[in-house]
Amino acid sequence: MKYRLQELRSNLLDNELFNMLQEIPETDEFGQTNEYFGKTREQIIEEINSRMKVAYSLTLSRNILPAENYILYVDDKPVCIGGLRFKLNNYWKRHSGNIWYKTRPSEQKKGYCSKFVELICERAKELGMKELFAQCDIQNYGSNKVLLNNGFEKYTNPLCPDWKDTNFYKKTLL
Repeated sequence: MKYRLQELRSNLLDNELFNMLQEIPETDEFGQTNEYFGKTREQIIEEINSRMKVAYSLTLSRNILPAENYILYVDDKPVCIGGLRFKLNNYWKRHSGNIWYKTRPSEQKKGYCSKFVELICERAKELGMKELFAQCDIQNYGSNKVLLNNGFEKYTNPLCPDWKDTNFYKKTLL
């Protein structure tokens, strides 16, 4: 298998990527949302371009921090989408962390998210990041496994020590 991590750019929005973005549910069983679901090609292109401007600090936003968004291709087929936030504020320390990811439902349980997170961790190292934070629903066994398999360790988040339905993770990058 050939894996390729590609930064999400509007010029990549071919039929296969568009179909993947529509296949991932608008809201999954754990409450994670897909901001591209149900949108037209033009709306998705506008959303991608808007995120690119924030990622490279061309536009400032209180709610969206600079981040790179990626697509994982396996043998030239898009299977995963996710991102890497460069810095965190208290909101993102509580509700997501530095990384996020979603797998196309037809491609789940094939190890693609684990590969995606491995490649995102490599990208974070390239950027000089020293530590990554992540979180997921305690019942999301797949996501918990992905993080543990990639060297993340559970910790108690001091911003929400009483959250019993969420596992918080961190990883020191060497």
